[in-house]
Amino acid sequence: MKASDLVRMANQISAFFNPYSKAEALDGIAKHIHLSWDPRMRNDLKAHLDKGGEGLSPLFLEAAHEYYKGPKTPASMTSAAGKSAAEPAKAV
Repeated sequence: MKASDLVRMANQISAFFNPYSKAEALDGIAKHIHLSWDPRMRNDLKAHLDKGGEGLSPLFLEAAHEYYKGPKTPASMTSAAGKSAAEPAKAV
């Protein structure tokens, strides 16, 4: 897909979420990209971001950078020692 089309759609999504709180907007944009865009579109968007993301709104840029970092580990999955609760304990 053309970068200009992706930028246009991305900025429309960003404009929709602009009235929301920043946290809700970032989450909403990321969820929309994940659930509504097919993998080819997401890959083309990633390539455009890697080239600098020209034309994308600042809100969308922030949401996309967070999205492409990958999933976050829920706080409940991390122990006080900073290790994942899913990791087996080491014998001492």
